[in-house]
Amino acid sequence: MNAFDYYTEFYLAKAHASHKQVETSISECARIFYCSERNAKLIIHKLENNHWIHWVSGRGRGNKSQVAFLKPLSSFVEEQIDQFIKSHQLDKALAFIQSHSLPDSLSEKCYKTMKQEFGYRTENKKSKEMDILRIPMRRQLATLDPAFAAITSESHIARQLFDCLINYNIDSDTFVPHLAHSWEASSDQKKWTFYLRKGVTFHHGRELTSEDVLFTIRRICDPSNQVPCRWFFQSLSHVSAHHPYALTLIFTKPTPALLFFSSLNLAILSADVGFNPSHIIGTGPFRIVKYNSKQLVLERFGDYFSLCALLNRVELYYAPNLISQQKIYDVPNTQRQSSAHEEIHEEIGSNYIMFNFKKAGPQQDYWFRKTIDLIIDRQAMICELGGDRIRISNSFLETQSGDSLQVSVTDGQMKHYLSLSNYGGQKLKFYYFDHPPVKADAQWIQERAKQIGMNLELYPLSMSDFYNEKLTHEADMVLGGEVMEENLELGIAHLFRDESSLIRRLINQKQACRIDLLIDQFLQAGNRAARYRVFHLIENYVRNERLLIYTYHSRREVTFHSALEGIKLNAFGWADFSKLWIKPDLSAET
Repeated sequence: MNAFDYYTEFYLAKAHASHKQVETSISECARIFYCSERNAKLIIHKLENNHWIHWVSGRGRGNKSQVAFLKPLSSFVEEQIDQFIKSHQLDKALAFIQSHSLPDSLSEKCYKTMKQEFGYRTENKKSKEMDILRIPMRRQLATLDPAFAAITSESHIARQLFDCLINYNIDSDTFVPHLAHSWEASSDQKKWTFYLRKGVTFHHGRELTSEDVLFTIRRICDPSNQVPCRWFFQSLSHVSAHHPYALTLIFTKPTPALLFFSSLNLAILSADVGFNPSHIIGTGPFRIVKYNSKQLVLERFGDYFSLCALLNRVELYYAPNLISQQKIYDVPNTQRQSSAHEEIHEEIGSNYIMFNFKKAGPQQDYWFRKTIDLIIDRQAMICELGGDRIRISNSFLETQSGDSLQVSVTDGQMKHYLSLSNYGGQKLKFYYFDHPPVKADAQWIQERAKQIGMNLELYPLSMSDFYNEKLTHEADMVLGGEVMEENLELGIAHLFRDESSLIRRLINQKQACRIDLLIDQFLQAGNRAARYRVFHLIENYVRNERLLIYTYHSRREVTFHSALEGIKLNAFGWADFSKLWIKPDLSAET
């Protein structure tokens, strides 16, 4: 802790909004400062030298010392925040607010001041104009390893750092060259050859070659790494980097290699670094200059092989108190006429309840799962809770949900179905992802279940703990949601096959084998219509067996200032950082 931290804690512990002298002792100060009495004396001397306190030592045994606080807490804290902002140390300003139990009114005032520093800004540093985007984060990031990225925020940020061999273009619905400028495939799609661009460099300066692609593939395939998408290469029989800029893969059965190599999970790593959390290296439009649990700073990669980012920096801070329900791309402190646009982003995916089939309990019983399905009046849930909940869900794809009408069922009928199950009134662990709307859903479902004699005990789960095995060992049911990526076919494959998928983690072996057979048919189908026929079979199986219970589809409102250009939202509701730019104010006279 710094001197200003000690003063703040000392004031909060002893002053109680009074600036008069109060009694204390060295031993009490040591407890407040969490240090030895010797160090407490040093801290007190430092606070005196800063003219923040006036200390009068107690004379004689049993006589306490007197301390007067010379700086009112409100002005002191605001002064410290202003100093951090002026020195561009927003991480320290946030840490200062977050680490002290400040009065609510003062805390709100500090956060209001901090909020002005976020959004899209243009700053002058060393006579150079810098375009900076500052974004508050609701939670700390779980992982930026592209092979393991399974959460929307992490996936989006990893896309700014790493590149894939192939990209998917949603506008043309085609695969387009990226790190690989060309490719060839045998007529049976068992042999694939990719040709790499020359001159692509990693963030640490080394040129990308086929050895890096080979390293990435082998890392995915290695069972000891437990990479969730290693099933991509389950039929890979041989891979060879026979040229610095060419790579050939041979599979034992037809394989949609373009689909797989467009996945972020197969983003190419540098063979000499791999993935090192303390030294993350990719080829993407941004490189990391600072990364810890509180802050992530990305800087424009000037040697990017494609179009360079228009932003100079992106700074993300752990600041849940600055988060609003809407995702806002703002331009604070602008002198021009304030103007904002709103865009409604409807997510492709669904919220749902998943049952844990890897744990013994009543959730293994079909009639119990059917009762859970019946107690959730989706339309009532949407109407009562409001917010971003927009439509009853009966599928992961809204286009397939149709105009679902839920059959009205009485409490007596639901109790009857529950009596057919093996549920005996025991408490069930109902996990939910710790996000305000999801918590509201969980509480609504808990209360509805209680009305027919079902006892659901709520357990919040941080997204940072998404990969924790505690979920699969302890949860009976999980309330979550899935946002599909732009390439829906890849999203469907990830949803039902990846080991990081919530569905995959909670189904049993028999269920997994049934789904795997269908996903194999899905991937090898000759055209889109055939693939979606197979997808219907998968969802019919999921619905009929009540493996999961669909609830509703969601949307989000995104607001952004009229001066901000380049906003095109992806499937996750994020705008590509590298395409954002601020329109100069040309109205001023020159």
